[in-house]
Amino acid sequence: MLTLARKRKDDLLISPKDRRRWLVLIFGLAIAFGVMLPKDLTLGIGMFAGLVGLAVVIVCLLNAEAGLYINVIYSSFVCLPMRLFDDQFPVGVISNILVVATFLGIFVKGKSGRLTFNAFTQTSVARAILAIFFYIMLELFNPLAHSFDGWYATFRALLMTILLLFAAYAVFDNWRSIRRFIIFVFCVMLVVALYGCFQQWHGLFDFELRWVSADPVRFALIFIAGDYRKFSTMGDPAGFAIVMACVSVFYLVLLTGPWSTKRKLVLLPGVVVLLMGMAYSGTRTANAMVLGGMVLFMLMTINKKSTVIFSVFAVAAFLLLMYGPFGGNPTINRFRTTFTGSQDESFNIRNVNRKSIQPYIYYHPIGGGLGTTGAYGAQVNPGHFLAGFPTDSGYLKKALEIGWIGLFLIVALYFSVVRAGIHGYFHCKNEKAKNIYVAATCCMFSFYVAEYAQDAVGQITDIVIYYPMIALILRLREFEYEIT
Repeated sequence: MLTLARKRKDDLLISPKDRRRWLVLIFGLAIAFGVMLPKDLTLGIGMFAGLVGLAVVIVCLLNAEAGLYINVIYSSFVCLPMRLFDDQFPVGVISNILVVATFLGIFVKGKSGRLTFNAFTQTSVARAILAIFFYIMLELFNPLAHSFDGWYATFRALLMTILLLFAAYAVFDNWRSIRRFIIFVFCVMLVVALYGCFQQWHGLFDFELRWVSADPVRFALIFIAGDYRKFSTMGDPAGFAIVMACVSVFYLVLLTGPWSTKRKLVLLPGVVVLLMGMAYSGTRTANAMVLGGMVLFMLMTINKKSTVIFSVFAVAAFLLLMYGPFGGNPTINRFRTTFTGSQDESFNIRNVNRKSIQPYIYYHPIGGGLGTTGAYGAQVNPGHFLAGFPTDSGYLKKALEIGWIGLFLIVALYFSVVRAGIHGYFHCKNEKAKNIYVAATCCMFSFYVAEYAQDAVGQITDIVIYYPMIALILRLREFEYEIT
C-alpha cells in the first residue's frame, strides 16, 4: 500500500528531465521577447498575445466550465483594450475560437456527449433552435439575396450560439456548477457596471474620447443632449445597457427569494450598481426591459405576500422617477422619455418606417435574404431593396430578412423558452429553485421585450448571458433537491 501511494505521488511530480526542458523553454521565450520587443513592438506583442491565447484555448479544452467563464470574461472586457486600436481586431473570430474550444472541452473532460446530446434534443427549446438552424441553411438559396457573405455571417453566428448553448447545458450537470455560474456572472457584471459608473462620475478617459470622436456616426449615437452615454467595457451604450438590464432583472428577482440575509445584503447594493450603470448608458430600451421583466415576475408570483409588498414599492419608485422633482437630471429625463409614447419623435419615425415596409413582408414569406438590411446590408448587398433600411427592431429585421415564416419560428423559440421557465417554476417543489426559475424566466422575457426596439439577441456581449440562462432553465429541475 505504501509503495503504491509513493508511486502515485511520484507520477504527479515533474521529473528532473522534464523540469529542465520547461526551464529551457521559458528561458528561450524570455530571450525571444527581450530581443523582439525593442526591435519590433507590434511583433513582440503579437507573439506574447499568441502564446497567451494558446494557453487560454488549452484551458477551454481541458475544462469546459472554465471555458464558459473565459467566454464571459472575454465578451465583457475585450472591447475596452480594442478602443486603443480603433476596433481593428477580429473580436468575433476570437470569440468563435473560444466557443468551439469550450464545446470540444465537453468531450475532453470525459462527459458522455451522446447521452447529453440526446437529453438536450428532447427539449422543445432545442428542437425549435434546430428548426431555425435548418431554415437558415435553406436561406442560402433565397433568390433575392445577392451576397454569400451576408448569409455566412448569420449562419456562423447561429452555429456558435448552438455550440455555446449545448456547452452550457453539459456544464450545468449539478447544482454546484449552476450556483458557481450565477455567482461568477454577478461578480463580472458588477465590475462592468462599476466601470460604467466610474465613467459617469469621473468622465471618459482620453483614449475613450478619441475613440468616440473618430467616427461621426458613433459620436452622434453616444453624445446626446450635451452628455456622453456610458458604454463601460462593452462595444456601445446599447449593448452595455441590454446586458445590465437583463442581469439586473435576474438578481433583483433573486432578492425576493428565500435566501439568507447575508446573501441578500451582498446582492442588494450590487443590484443598485447594476441599475445605475444601466441608467447611465442612456438606453431607453433597457428601462422597458426592466419594467417588462418585473411585470412578468408580478404575474407569476402574484399569490405571494412578498410580491404584493415588492409591487407597491416598485410602483412607488416608478412614479417617483416619472413625476418627481428631478427635471434637471439628464439621466432621469432620458428615463422618462422611454414612456412618452407618441410624444417622442424618434418613436413616431420608427412607426412610420414599420408601416411603410409591411407590404414587403406580406409578399415575401421567406424574406429578402440574410444580411440585406441596415448599414451592413448596404455593404454586402448594395442595390438590394432593403439595403440601408433602418430596422430599429429585432423582430422587424428578422421579418424582412427571413420572412414571416422565419419570424414565426423565432417567436416559437421565444415562446418555448418562456414556457419552459414557467413550467419549471410551477412544477418544482424547492422554493429556492422556484425563485431561480422565475428569475431566469423574467430575464429571458426582458430580452424579448428589448427585441421590439433593438436587435438585442445575438451580440457578442449578450450571448454569454442569454444562452447559458436558457441552459439553466432546461437543467435546473433535475437538481432541485440538491439546493439547500
